[in-house]
Amino acid sequence: MKAPGLLLVVVVLMAGCGSEILDDQNDLIVLNESPCDITVYVDGREVFTLAAGADRALSDIGDGPHVFEAVNTRGEVVERKVVELAPAEDFFFVIDHC
Repeated sequence: MKAPGLLLVVVVLMAGCGSEILDDQNDLIVLNESPCDITVYVDGREVFTLAAGADRALSDIGDGPHVFEAVNTRGEVVERKVVELAPAEDFFFVIDHC
């Protein structure tokens, strides 16, 4: 796919996500592409449990440094990301294994 076509696909997908993703806040978008349920932690605090194949967003987590963790049902950390978010920057946390 050529760059203009890819850009059009991205714009259409973002428009379909709703206005809560296209704002000036820092949002965490978690995509659980794994076959297992996971629990998501932000900066050491549990924020939600996400079923296999599901996705969910957490709005307005603030800019600056963050630690995102996905923990399986056995209590094992399957993915950990340490990120520094700029103002109004969102982060897509994709989990593809458990």
